[in-house]
Amino acid sequence: MQEEPLAKVITPAEIDFEKEGLVQKEGVVYTTHGGKACRMDIVYPVRAKEALPVVVWVHGGGWASEDLTRKYLPSTQLAQLARRGFVTASIDYRLSQEAPFPAQIEDCKAAVRFLRAHAQEYHVDPERIAAWGESAGGHLVELMAYSADEEFLDDCCPEYSSRIQAVVPWYAPADLRLTTEEWEASEVYRMLFPDSDLKERERHMEQASPICYASRTNPPTLLMHGDADRLVSYENSRRMYEALKAAGNDVRLITVPGQGHGFFDGEEYYGQIFQFLEDTLRKA
Repeated sequence: MQEEPLAKVITPAEIDFEKEGLVQKEGVVYTTHGGKACRMDIVYPVRAKEALPVVVWVHGGGWASEDLTRKYLPSTQLAQLARRGFVTASIDYRLSQEAPFPAQIEDCKAAVRFLRAHAQEYHVDPERIAAWGESAGGHLVELMAYSADEEFLDDCCPEYSSRIQAVVPWYAPADLRLTTEEWEASEVYRMLFPDSDLKERERHMEQASPICYASRTNPPTLLMHGDADRLVSYENSRRMYEALKAAGNDVRLITVPGQGHGFFDGEEYYGQIFQFLEDTLRKA
């Protein structure tokens, strides 16, 4: 019997935005680095008049896969969210072969500040922003949720906050504090943390580990992880859940039985995400 691949890859559905009653602003540049533009695709309802809650989607791909940038996303479900009265923003970020950590989280947080800075133009409610991401993107949305404004700050719209109000990480690596042997064995992590100086590399790996921020007062978190994931162990989300819970944070862990690494099948899981976003972002 052929073994299942470590990661399941999807082809996102093509969305007819006009037919769905949606506006798509494609390829909006939110920050640049040395002439390299980081872009986002923004979608909102045609009839949007008031400020709407926002969901930022962050793709995975080991912080390095060019094939997944702006392509690997739950397009159908993001369109459903937009029809329900959300703004969605699917973002690029610098990949590790372009720039090592912390470039990736700097860009993700810059995207949030950009949305706040352009709130009126894109119907954004600056008080109601969530992030949702998978794998490496799940790791980045955890850092977006748990880090402070002054952490990972670059020069994009620095007068605006990068804090978010809710987060949905899918099968995210939570602890990146690797031994030298683990680091040497992984091309992914050698690209993300290329520091030759051991102390500097250890400092970056600790900064990059969401579990190191769990003791803070953090926004509501909906963790989702398959218990058969062979690429990013389920233990990552279990430990993250326990640490957030111990600190008194609002956190829930959905365990998906028999699920490996990759997008979840079945509307029930997306329904739980939609309900979580409604509960955390809708004003009473």
